[in-house]
Amino acid sequence: MKKAISVLLTALLLLGLSIPAFAASVYESYRIPTGSVRMIAHSGYSAMAPENTLPAFRLAGEHGFWGAECDTSPTADGVWIIMHDDSVDRMTDGEGKIADLTFAEIEALSIDAGNHPEQYPGTKVPTLEAYLDVCKAYGMHPVIEIKECAPVESMESLAALLLAREEKETFTIITFGKAQAVRIKQLMPETPVYFLIGGAPDEKFPEAVQFCVENGLDGLDFAYVWGENDIQMAREAGLKTMVWTIDDLEEAEKFYRWGVRDFTTNALTPEKPQGNLFQHIIWWLRDIFACIKSCFSNIFKTNCPS
Repeated sequence: MKKAISVLLTALLLLGLSIPAFAASVYESYRIPTGSVRMIAHSGYSAMAPENTLPAFRLAGEHGFWGAECDTSPTADGVWIIMHDDSVDRMTDGEGKIADLTFAEIEALSIDAGNHPEQYPGTKVPTLEAYLDVCKAYGMHPVIEIKECAPVESMESLAALLLAREEKETFTIITFGKAQAVRIKQLMPETPVYFLIGGAPDEKFPEAVQFCVENGLDGLDFAYVWGENDIQMAREAGLKTMVWTIDDLEEAEKFYRWGVRDFTTNALTPEKPQGNLFQHIIWWLRDIFACIKSCFSNIFKTNCPS
Protein backbone atom coordinates (compact mmCIF):
# COMPACT_ATOMS: atom_id res chain seq x y z
CA MET A 1 0.00 0.00 0.00
CA LYS A 2 2.78 2.39 0.99
CA LYS A 3 4.60 1.51 -2.23
CA ALA A 4 1.50 2.23 -4.31
CA ILE A 5 1.03 5.61 -2.58
CA SER A 6 4.70 6.41 -3.15
CA VAL A 7 4.41 5.60 -6.84
CA LEU A 8 1.24 7.70 -7.10
CA LEU A 9 2.85 10.68 -5.37
CA THR A 10 5.91 10.39 -7.63
CA ALA A 11 3.68 10.29 -10.69
CA LEU A 12 1.73 13.34 -9.51
CA LEU A 13 4.99 15.19 -8.82
CA LEU A 14 6.30 14.44 -12.30
CA LEU A 15 2.98 15.44 -13.80
CA GLY A 16 3.01 18.66 -11.80
CA LEU A 17 6.49 19.47 -13.08
CA SER A 18 5.67 18.61 -16.69
CA ILE A 19 2.41 20.53 -17.00
CA PRO A 20 4.02 24.01 -16.72
CA ALA A 21 6.65 23.06 -19.31
CA PHE A 22 4.01 21.67 -21.65
CA ALA A 23 1.78 24.70 -21.12
CA ALA A 24 4.71 27.01 -21.88
CA SER A 25 5.41 25.21 -25.14
CA VAL A 26 1.74 25.41 -26.12
CA TYR A 27 1.60 29.05 -25.12
CA GLU A 28 4.43 29.89 -27.50
CA SER A 29 3.23 27.66 -30.34
CA TYR A 30 1.88 29.06 -33.59
CA ARG A 31 -1.80 29.18 -34.22
CA ILE A 32 -4.32 31.28 -36.06
CA PRO A 33 -7.77 29.83 -35.33
CA THR A 34 -10.13 29.50 -38.26
CA GLY A 35 -12.80 32.17 -38.12
CA SER A 36 -10.61 34.76 -36.42
CA VAL A 37 -8.79 35.90 -39.57
CA ARG A 38 -9.67 36.67 -43.17
CA MET A 39 -7.28 35.00 -45.59
CA ILE A 40 -7.02 36.72 -48.98
CA ALA A 41 -5.49 34.92 -51.96
CA HIS A 42 -2.97 37.29 -53.56
CA SER A 43 -3.81 37.44 -57.30
CA GLY A 44 -5.78 34.28 -56.66
CA TYR A 45 -4.07 31.14 -55.40
CA SER A 46 -0.96 32.29 -57.29
CA ALA A 47 1.34 29.65 -55.79
CA MET A 48 -0.59 26.98 -57.68
CA ALA A 49 -1.70 28.71 -60.89
CA PRO A 50 -0.69 31.75 -62.97
CA GLU A 51 -1.44 34.96 -61.09
CA ASN A 52 -4.60 36.93 -61.84
CA THR A 53 -6.20 34.21 -63.95
CA LEU A 54 -9.53 32.48 -63.63
CA PRO A 55 -7.84 29.16 -62.69
CA ALA A 56 -6.04 30.93 -59.82
CA PHE A 57 -9.27 32.52 -58.60
CA ARG A 58 -11.16 29.23 -58.84
CA LEU A 59 -8.44 27.45 -56.86
CA ALA A 60 -8.72 30.15 -54.18
CA GLY A 61 -12.43 29.45 -53.95
CA GLU A 62 -11.88 25.69 -53.78
CA HIS A 63 -9.38 26.11 -50.92
CA GLY A 64 -11.78 28.20 -48.86
CA PHE A 65 -10.18 31.64 -48.96
CA TRP A 66 -12.29 34.44 -47.50
CA GLY A 67 -11.26 36.74 -50.34
CA ALA A 68 -9.35 36.89 -53.61
CA GLU A 69 -7.24 39.92 -54.50
CA CYS A 70 -6.86 41.09 -58.10
CA ASP A 71 -5.25 43.94 -60.04
CA THR A 72 -7.26 45.90 -62.57
CA SER A 73 -6.94 48.71 -65.13
CA PRO A 74 -8.84 49.64 -68.31
CA THR A 75 -7.92 48.84 -71.91
CA ALA A 76 -7.78 51.44 -74.67
CA ASP A 77 -11.48 50.90 -75.32
CA GLY A 78 -12.45 51.05 -71.65
CA VAL A 79 -12.78 47.37 -70.71
CA TRP A 80 -11.55 46.65 -67.18
CA ILE A 81 -9.22 43.65 -67.26
CA ILE A 82 -7.20 41.76 -64.63
CA MET A 83 -3.41 42.08 -64.77
CA HIS A 84 -0.74 43.18 -62.32
CA ASP A 85 1.51 45.07 -64.74
CA ASP A 86 0.70 48.02 -66.95
CA SER A 87 1.74 45.92 -69.96
CA VAL A 88 1.03 42.39 -71.16
CA ASP A 89 4.73 41.62 -71.77
CA ARG A 90 5.55 39.56 -68.66
CA MET A 91 2.48 37.36 -68.40
CA THR A 92 1.39 36.74 -72.00
CA ASP A 93 2.72 35.81 -75.43
CA GLY A 94 2.15 39.36 -76.60
CA GLU A 95 3.55 42.85 -76.07
CA GLY A 96 2.23 46.31 -75.38
CA LYS A 97 0.76 48.62 -72.79
CA ILE A 98 -2.73 47.76 -71.61
CA ALA A 99 -3.80 51.37 -72.10
CA ASP A 100 -2.74 51.18 -75.78
CA LEU A 101 -4.41 47.85 -76.58
CA THR A 102 -8.07 47.11 -77.21
CA PHE A 103 -9.78 44.32 -75.35
CA ALA A 104 -10.04 42.32 -78.58
CA GLU A 105 -6.25 42.55 -78.99
CA ILE A 106 -5.65 41.41 -75.41
CA GLU A 107 -8.27 38.66 -75.64
CA ALA A 108 -6.31 37.15 -78.53
CA LEU A 109 -3.27 36.59 -76.27
CA SER A 110 -2.57 33.64 -73.96
CA ILE A 111 -1.03 33.49 -70.49
CA ASP A 112 2.38 31.82 -70.67
CA ALA A 113 4.02 32.79 -67.36
CA GLY A 114 3.50 32.55 -63.62
CA ASN A 115 3.24 29.29 -61.70
CA HIS A 116 2.43 26.13 -63.66
CA PRO A 117 1.14 27.75 -66.88
CA GLU A 118 1.66 24.41 -68.67
CA GLN A 119 -1.19 22.99 -66.59
CA TYR A 120 -3.58 25.65 -67.90
CA PRO A 121 -2.98 25.90 -71.66
CA GLY A 122 -4.92 28.54 -73.53
CA THR A 123 -5.65 30.60 -70.42
CA LYS A 124 -6.72 34.14 -71.31
CA VAL A 125 -6.48 37.50 -69.57
CA PRO A 126 -9.76 37.77 -67.65
CA THR A 127 -12.06 40.75 -67.43
CA LEU A 128 -12.93 42.25 -64.07
CA GLU A 129 -16.49 41.00 -64.50
CA ALA A 130 -15.33 37.42 -65.10
CA TYR A 131 -13.28 37.61 -61.89
CA LEU A 132 -16.30 38.93 -60.00
CA ASP A 133 -18.39 36.05 -61.34
CA VAL A 134 -15.88 33.53 -59.95
CA CYS A 135 -15.84 35.27 -56.55
CA LYS A 136 -19.63 35.23 -56.47
CA ALA A 137 -19.77 31.55 -57.39
CA TYR A 138 -17.47 30.61 -54.50
CA GLY A 139 -18.74 33.16 -51.98
CA MET A 140 -15.38 34.95 -51.88
CA HIS A 141 -14.99 38.64 -51.16
CA PRO A 142 -13.42 40.56 -54.06
CA VAL A 143 -10.41 42.64 -52.99
CA ILE A 144 -9.84 44.88 -56.01
CA GLU A 145 -6.58 46.74 -56.50
CA ILE A 146 -6.89 49.70 -58.82
CA LYS A 147 -3.56 50.11 -60.59
CA GLU A 148 -1.95 53.53 -60.56
CA CYS A 149 -1.85 53.44 -64.37
CA ALA A 150 -5.65 53.61 -64.39
CA PRO A 151 -6.66 57.20 -65.28
CA VAL A 152 -8.51 59.03 -62.54
CA GLU A 153 -11.31 59.86 -64.98
CA SER A 154 -11.88 56.12 -65.51
CA MET A 155 -13.04 55.76 -61.90
CA GLU A 156 -16.57 56.66 -63.06
CA SER A 157 -16.78 53.63 -65.34
CA LEU A 158 -15.28 51.38 -62.66
CA ALA A 159 -17.74 52.58 -60.04
CA ALA A 160 -20.64 52.09 -62.46
CA LEU A 161 -19.52 48.52 -63.18
CA LEU A 162 -19.14 47.63 -59.50
CA LEU A 163 -22.29 49.34 -58.26
CA ALA A 164 -24.34 47.46 -60.86
CA ARG A 165 -23.37 44.16 -59.22
CA GLU A 166 -25.80 42.69 -56.71
CA GLU A 167 -22.93 41.52 -54.47
CA LYS A 168 -21.41 45.01 -54.20
CA GLU A 169 -21.63 44.93 -50.39
CA THR A 170 -18.78 42.40 -50.37
CA PHE A 171 -16.22 44.54 -52.22
CA THR A 172 -13.03 45.99 -50.78
CA ILE A 173 -10.96 48.37 -52.89
CA ILE A 174 -7.21 48.93 -52.44
CA THR A 175 -4.81 51.17 -54.36
CA PHE A 176 -1.42 52.87 -54.24
CA GLY A 177 -2.88 55.77 -56.23
CA LYS A 178 -3.88 58.68 -54.04
CA ALA A 179 -6.03 60.37 -56.65
CA GLN A 180 -7.70 57.07 -57.53
CA ALA A 181 -8.38 56.34 -53.85
CA VAL A 182 -9.99 59.71 -53.22
CA ARG A 183 -12.15 59.60 -56.34
CA ILE A 184 -13.40 56.01 -55.96
CA LYS A 185 -14.30 56.71 -52.33
CA GLN A 186 -16.33 59.72 -53.45
CA LEU A 187 -18.14 57.57 -56.01
CA MET A 188 -18.57 54.55 -53.71
CA PRO A 189 -18.83 55.94 -50.16
CA GLU A 190 -20.26 52.71 -48.72
CA THR A 191 -17.40 50.56 -50.05
CA PRO A 192 -14.28 50.05 -47.88
CA VAL A 193 -11.30 51.72 -49.56
CA TYR A 194 -7.78 51.01 -48.27
CA PHE A 195 -4.62 52.92 -49.17
CA LEU A 196 -1.69 50.69 -50.06
CA ILE A 197 1.77 51.36 -48.66
CA GLY A 198 4.90 49.36 -49.40
CA GLY A 199 8.21 49.30 -47.59
CA ALA A 200 10.43 51.60 -49.66
CA PRO A 201 12.74 53.90 -47.64
CA ASP A 202 10.99 57.01 -48.93
CA GLU A 203 7.55 55.85 -47.79
CA LYS A 204 6.29 57.36 -44.54
CA PHE A 205 3.73 55.49 -42.48
CA PRO A 206 2.49 58.55 -40.50
CA GLU A 207 1.88 60.40 -43.77
CA ALA A 208 -0.10 57.45 -45.11
CA VAL A 209 -2.22 57.41 -41.95
CA GLN A 210 -2.83 61.15 -42.24
CA PHE A 211 -3.80 60.81 -45.91
CA CYS A 212 -6.39 58.15 -45.06
CA VAL A 213 -7.89 60.17 -42.22
CA GLU A 214 -8.04 63.42 -44.20
CA ASN A 215 -9.77 61.75 -47.16
CA GLY A 216 -12.18 59.49 -45.31
CA LEU A 217 -10.56 56.23 -46.35
CA ASP A 218 -11.28 53.12 -44.32
CA GLY A 219 -7.91 51.52 -43.78
CA LEU A 220 -4.28 50.84 -44.62
CA ASP A 221 -3.10 47.80 -46.54
CA PHE A 222 0.61 47.68 -45.71
CA ALA A 223 3.66 45.59 -46.53
CA TYR A 224 4.80 43.14 -43.85
CA VAL A 225 7.93 45.24 -43.13
CA TRP A 226 6.03 47.64 -40.87
CA GLY A 227 5.95 47.02 -37.13
CA GLU A 228 3.69 46.94 -34.11
CA ASN A 229 3.97 50.67 -33.38
CA ASP A 230 2.88 51.51 -36.92
CA ILE A 231 -0.11 49.21 -36.65
CA GLN A 232 -1.05 50.77 -33.33
CA MET A 233 -0.79 54.23 -34.91
CA ALA A 234 -3.21 53.24 -37.66
CA ARG A 235 -5.62 51.69 -35.18
CA GLU A 236 -5.57 54.76 -32.91
CA ALA A 237 -6.47 56.83 -35.98
CA GLY A 238 -9.56 54.67 -36.45
CA LEU A 239 -8.27 52.80 -39.49
CA LYS A 240 -8.67 49.13 -40.33
CA THR A 241 -5.53 47.17 -41.18
CA MET A 242 -4.56 44.60 -43.79
CA VAL A 243 -1.06 43.16 -44.33
CA TRP A 244 0.64 41.83 -47.47
CA THR A 245 2.18 39.51 -48.52
CA ILE A 246 2.38 36.91 -45.71
CA ASP A 247 3.71 33.52 -46.82
CA ASP A 248 5.39 32.48 -43.58
CA LEU A 249 3.56 31.02 -40.57
CA GLU A 250 5.73 32.80 -37.99
CA GLU A 251 5.19 36.14 -39.74
CA ALA A 252 1.45 35.47 -39.73
CA GLU A 253 1.47 34.72 -36.00
CA LYS A 254 3.40 37.92 -35.29
CA PHE A 255 0.89 40.13 -37.05
CA TYR A 256 -1.96 38.18 -35.46
CA ARG A 257 -0.53 39.03 -32.02
CA TRP A 258 -0.45 42.68 -33.09
CA GLY A 259 -4.15 42.60 -33.87
CA VAL A 260 -4.15 42.26 -37.67
CA ARG A 261 -6.90 39.98 -38.93
CA ASP A 262 -6.74 40.47 -42.72
CA PHE A 263 -3.84 38.60 -44.40
CA THR A 264 -2.99 38.65 -48.09
CA THR A 265 -0.96 35.58 -49.06
CA ASN A 266 0.45 33.74 -52.06
CA ALA A 267 0.85 30.34 -50.45
CA LEU A 268 -0.77 29.98 -47.03
CA THR A 269 -4.22 28.44 -46.98
CA PRO A 270 -7.09 28.65 -44.50
CA GLU A 271 -6.78 25.73 -42.09
CA LYS A 272 -8.99 24.02 -39.54
CA PRO A 273 -8.47 25.07 -35.90
CA GLN A 274 -5.25 23.60 -34.59
CA GLY A 275 -4.73 21.92 -31.24
CA ASN A 276 -6.75 20.11 -28.59
CA LEU A 277 -9.05 21.52 -25.90
CA PHE A 278 -6.14 22.17 -23.49
CA GLN A 279 -4.28 24.14 -26.15
CA HIS A 280 -7.34 26.23 -26.96
CA ILE A 281 -7.78 27.06 -23.26
CA ILE A 282 -4.13 28.20 -23.11
CA TRP A 283 -4.54 30.27 -26.26
CA TRP A 284 -7.75 31.80 -24.89
CA LEU A 285 -5.95 32.76 -21.65
CA ARG A 286 -3.05 34.14 -23.66
CA ASP A 287 -5.39 36.44 -25.59
CA ILE A 288 -6.96 37.64 -22.33
CA PHE A 289 -3.54 38.39 -20.79
CA ALA A 290 -2.48 40.18 -24.00
CA CYS A 291 -5.63 42.30 -23.85
CA ILE A 292 -5.06 43.16 -20.18
CA LYS A 293 -1.43 44.03 -20.91
CA SER A 294 -2.48 46.27 -23.79
CA CYS A 295 -5.12 48.02 -21.64
CA PHE A 296 -2.66 48.72 -18.82
CA SER A 297 -0.07 49.88 -21.33
CA ASN A 298 -2.52 52.37 -22.83
CA ILE A 299 -3.57 53.62 -19.36
CA PHE A 300 0.00 54.26 -18.25
CA LYS A 301 0.85 55.76 -21.64
CA THR A 302 -2.08 58.14 -21.30
CA ASN A 303 -1.27 59.12 -17.71
CA CYS A 304 2.48 59.54 -18.20
CA PRO A 305 3.63 63.16 -18.61
CA SER A 306 5.06 63.99 -22.01
